[in-house]
Amino acid sequence: MDAAIVASHQVAIRGPDVREDFRVAPTLAGLAKLTERLRPYRGALVVAEPTGGSWVALGHAVGDAGCALALVKNRDSARLRKAISAHNKTDVIDAELLAQCEGVLSMEAAPPVAPQVLALRRALTRRHRLTVDAHRAECRLWSVASWAFPDLWRACGGHRVGQPVLSRWPQLGALARAHVTSVAEVVAGHSHDRHPLRRAERIRDAARGWSWFWEGRLDLGTLAWEVAALLDDIKAADARHAAATAKGVELWQAGWPGDVLCSVPGIGEICAAATRAWWGDGQQLRSAKAAAAFVGLNPSNWESGLSVSPSRPLTKEGPPALRLAYYQAANVARRHDPGLAAHYRTLMVERRHNHISANCAVARKLACRAWAVLQSGRPYEVRDLDGNGVGQPTATVLAAELAVPDEVRRRARASVRRGRLSD
Repeated sequence: MDAAIVASHQVAIRGPDVREDFRVAPTLAGLAKLTERLRPYRGALVVAEPTGGSWVALGHAVGDAGCALALVKNRDSARLRKAISAHNKTDVIDAELLAQCEGVLSMEAAPPVAPQVLALRRALTRRHRLTVDAHRAECRLWSVASWAFPDLWRACGGHRVGQPVLSRWPQLGALARAHVTSVAEVVAGHSHDRHPLRRAERIRDAARGWSWFWEGRLDLGTLAWEVAALLDDIKAADARHAAATAKGVELWQAGWPGDVLCSVPGIGEICAAATRAWWGDGQQLRSAKAAAAFVGLNPSNWESGLSVSPSRPLTKEGPPALRLAYYQAANVARRHDPGLAAHYRTLMVERRHNHISANCAVARKLACRAWAVLQSGRPYEVRDLDGNGVGQPTATVLAAELAVPDEVRRRARASVRRGRLSD
């Protein structure tokens, strides 16, 4: 079935001595007609693409007819269609292709999604989009700062100090004339700097230097207006993100009070909520590897003849919101779980990975542990490297002892691939 949002759904029924094609509108009357047309084929598998949210209503219409719904990713169907029909694409071709996907892609019926799970999934999907929007808003401010006053931005050390400083003094001239103690108060309130007065002097000196440099060359009033507008965008994006986060946590707490997932170090409200939104109780996932593959944290494989590439990039086939939640949770888990801390240290120190790849490997292990907790229904027990159960404070101390040295982190950040012309 080639599902549509505005146009009609194209349906192709294929089977032994069965060949039927028809269209139904994406309306109540069309869904009722679809149910009636599918009743003679009770027990059949209906394959469709998750176009927008059309699969939600289609799933209920198909279920009322006694059939099961399976979803194929748009990317997979597009690749298959291009391999079969080259550059030709029509709704009829798409429906014909989807009707035969079961034998090619080994499709399985998708379990019906409970209303509370679907609501939580949509809330967290919106939160993920707002997370990206908030990051982009910060990047736009960073882009302006990188050419208009880079020394000032470096003296602030990034957004944590730069945003509050520029919110109070968006005009370079005003910041250049500000008292050092006033700037130091802002620095001390938004950082852990042991010498805020020293950083405040660097910030004011950088603002003074760029104010002199741009005198007669750049309209500083317009620059201040642009910086203030960008800060307003960041504030609005943060407010929308906070509202979506609160709604997601509210739905999660209402559906799963005292969630056992929170017993796993590193898994907090957002990661547990995202896990419930896409996994539910996790019974449809057959193994820990299947759970990691669902998130998209498993490495891809490439083998051809005598050529084998075992260390490949991640597939990233899962929901982006769920994958980001586990990536961020892994960054916390490795500081409180000795086993994950040791694995992270091995990848960074012995195998010379960078932080991102090592943290993704920790996230993969964290997803496997979350799946195991869901299968057993028992709280997670933290253990040391010898397999003995320990309390959380002791586990945190043991994990801190396995922290990666600073020189290793500097080495990983400084590694740059040399191009052909560098010689």
